[in-house]
Amino acid sequence: MKKLFVIVSAMIFAVGNVSAQEDNFMFNHLSAGIGVGTTGIEIQVGAPLTDHFEVRAGYSFMPKIKAKPTIDFNSNEDFLKKEDGSGYYDKAEVEAKLNMGDFKLLFDYFPSSTGLFHITAGAYIGKSQLAKATTTNTFINSTYWGNSGPELGSASQTYTVVSDNEGRINAEAKVNSFKPYIGIGVGRAVPTNRLNVSFDFGVQFWGKPELWTNIDDNFGTQYRKVEADKILGTQDYCKDIKDALDIVDKVIVYPVLTVRLNGRIF
Repeated sequence: MKKLFVIVSAMIFAVGNVSAQEDNFMFNHLSAGIGVGTTGIEIQVGAPLTDHFEVRAGYSFMPKIKAKPTIDFNSNEDFLKKEDGSGYYDKAEVEAKLNMGDFKLLFDYFPSSTGLFHITAGAYIGKSQLAKATTTNTFINSTYWGNSGPELGSASQTYTVVSDNEGRINAEAKVNSFKPYIGIGVGRAVPTNRLNVSFDFGVQFWGKPELWTNIDDNFGTQYRKVEADKILGTQDYCKDIKDALDIVDKVIVYPVLTVRLNGRIF
């Protein structure tokens, strides 16, 4: 990570050094662009700093995509009892939403003053909440709110999921709000003519994703991170959660692939 900041600092220093000799070049053009890719839809503005450097600033967001999976529990515990007395909930109906949205500041370096290939460094800064999931049926009977839900803990420490006062379980996936970026691409943010198309490929360093939910443990009820090493695998749903956390724990970067249409304003 330190190397990335060294690269960005070196690029900024080089821009300032070269621009002293090319004062009439810096910000003498401005462009606007719109693109699509793995970060969703993005808008940006760009400007030249020298014939070797450009700077880009913008915002990217993912449309509010929803998924509605179900989780089987097959339980006859009292906290899963239906309020009308007809039986027990054996499925949790879940609504999950992506919540990706970030501002970006990127610097492009072109090894050739007339070339299109560039190396990019910078950062995305925005939401730490990556996705949110909520049960849509009254999964845990609201009259039992505050009591133990599905057990995720150990014999020595009560570590259980707790519903809100309407019987819903809420959870969210979080990553770092500051996401350094490094990548390569083809095309300039500021077209030589009025329009062009550019491509970028790189990675965001977003840290280890975390799962947060309402947990009831020896220290009381609080909304906090689920710790994978404290999840028991004695029940199928616990093992599934643990396996999923073990996988995402290793995913510390997010691939960024974008195609963009750029237009020169002046």
